Amino acid sequence: MQRKTRIAEVRRALLPARRVLILSHRNPDGDAVGSSLALLSGLLALGKTCEVVNTDGVPANLVWLPLAERVGIGPERDDYDTVVFLDCGNPDRPGVDLAPLRGARWINIDHHPGNGDFGHANLVDPAACATAELVYEVLVGLQVPVGFTAATNIYTAILTDTGCFRFSNSNARAFEIASRMVGRGVDPSWVAQMVYDQQPVNRLRLLSRVLETLELSPRDKAACVVVTQEMFRATHTGVEDVEGFVNYPRSVCGVEVGFLLREEPDGRYRVAFRSKGRVDVAEIAREFGGGGHRNAAGATVEGTAPQIRQRIFDRVEAACDELLLGRREVG
Repeated sequence: MQRKTRIAEVRRALLPARRVLILSHRNPDGDAVGSSLALLSGLLALGKTCEVVNTDGVPANLVWLPLAERVGIGPERDDYDTVVFLDCGNPDRPGVDLAPLRGARWINIDHHPGNGDFGHANLVDPAACATAELVYEVLVGLQVPVGFTAATNIYTAILTDTGCFRFSNSNARAFEIASRMVGRGVDPSWVAQMVYDQQPVNRLRLLSRVLETLELSPRDKAACVVVTQEMFRATHTGVEDVEGFVNYPRSVCGVEVGFLLREEPDGRYRVAFRSKGRVDVAEIAREFGGGGHRNAAGATVEGTAPQIRQRIFDRVEAACDELLLGRREVG
């Protein structure tokens, strides 16, 4: 189904809505928060009663976003007629009790491959640079003026999800929408400063400990860092402080895939994968029970950190061997 058709489907679902709940995935990033607040801004302009919920709240580097104070950690009512899932590959990603929401109309807006179209209306397009791109197009379809509040949230979402326009999803549409948001008053320098240059000192102390765990695979094709619960306790930090750390192992010269192992309270490890482009980490993540994009994916894995690290090292180096073999066969 073409994107225009799906946008029209979402528009038809939102226009009659009266009480809307907006959800995004746990441990939200800039795209999850920015998309939620941009949509909130538009729906409020249409006179809707709206609530934004994220069970982990807003990360410290995003609390300055317009309307961020409207994000709650749990639904305040159970009579929503419409629930919008943003940036969620499946309806379990927000981590809320869905039982009271079964009678509502579900709208699913996402850019992750593998999304199962679980909504009554679905706008899912992996070609989008971020979920915020799709939210922007929904607002345009609703004929809602995109003012400074929505523009700031959309720009921030695209900026963060493209890695400051460094990742492969930094397509022409990403720059086009970012330019339009600047035209609506967004100051790129100010946004970048607020997102990246306001780090708590404890986060940097955590980073120093994490970088000490850096290890490379035998042929230097993969690099890994580890975050433990003990590190969180020692530095008085939390999951939100780890955002972006996976880019450090990815940045090592010669490395094709960087990944971060984050110990969960139950002893399992959350793995964040980042690829420089040649290795499809979504495929690797699926083998570990996860998923995601070609260059950014994740999974939750049981085992010790050394065991998981070695399994991923082996898998990445095998993937690199397959790429080399493929080039030789073509040649």
